[in-house]
Amino acid sequence: MREFWWLVLWLFLLAIVLLLLSLRERKKSRLPQAQVVYADSDFWQRVPETLLDSQLGLVGKPDYVIKTRKDGLIPVEVKTGHTPDAPYDSHKLQLMAYGRLIQSNYAQTPKYGLLHYPKKDFRVDFTPELETQLLGTLEDMRRIESAKVIPARSHASSARCRSCGYRGICDQKIV
Repeated sequence: MREFWWLVLWLFLLAIVLLLLSLRERKKSRLPQAQVVYADSDFWQRVPETLLDSQLGLVGKPDYVIKTRKDGLIPVEVKTGHTPDAPYDSHKLQLMAYGRLIQSNYAQTPKYGLLHYPKKDFRVDFTPELETQLLGTLEDMRRIESAKVIPARSHASSARCRSCGYRGICDQKIV
């Protein structure tokens, strides 16, 4: 009987250690207190399927989708590198696209999304203006793609050039 209590004690201590590790990881992530329902990481869960909006022809994998009691589902995009004073327009459009994907896949319309930079987080409200900008950008992208013309390179960064999806066919490579 005495060995049984030692086993219970060890299991209890193990549970506390695992809980503390989990809380530490949650704090490091700087995510709000919410349930993680989608994560493009195998740390929280098995990596889920890519989200699809067949009406817009849009696919994507948000870094996280969290669920709060007050606001419902919220996409979270984690960015590395430089923390800007204000979020980049391209990042806001990416987050808005994730909002549309959530709407299509979960039948809930997020009110906003979160951009998580290394030193600061930004809340991006999903306004009709931002949605119009997203739809216009998607239309521009489709027009460029259907014209089979490679757009002019818009940067001088060798790192961006190396990771570009058009690198294999680009005649303006810098690396």
